[in-house]
Amino acid sequence: MNFGTKIVSAGAISAAMAFGILGASSVALADPQLSMHSEEMAHPRLVKAIHQVRAALEELRAAPDDFGGNKAAAIHDTEKAIHSLKKALYFRLKMDDAAIDRAQ
Repeated sequence: MNFGTKIVSAGAISAAMAFGILGASSVALADPQLSMHSEEMAHPRLVKAIHQVRAALEELRAAPDDFGGNKAAAIHDTEKAIHSLKKALYFRLKMDDAAIDRAQ
């Protein structure tokens, strides 16, 4: 165990950077423990919601009816909703939109 290691919060680092105490290049705020899996484990209800909305999207796409001309817009909006849910789930990973869309 290394008792000499100092733990500094992200807020303290941000404040230090704001006052010019630390240079921007000297601080890495990314938590190496973060991964897609860890984020999914931390937020299981978001993961479940993504799966349920995806299932609804597939049902909507497969439906023979166009729902009074609303099917295309509903599909588009549902795809955006899935993307937004993934963006919320993985926000700490700082993924770009293409990576978010590839995430299962």
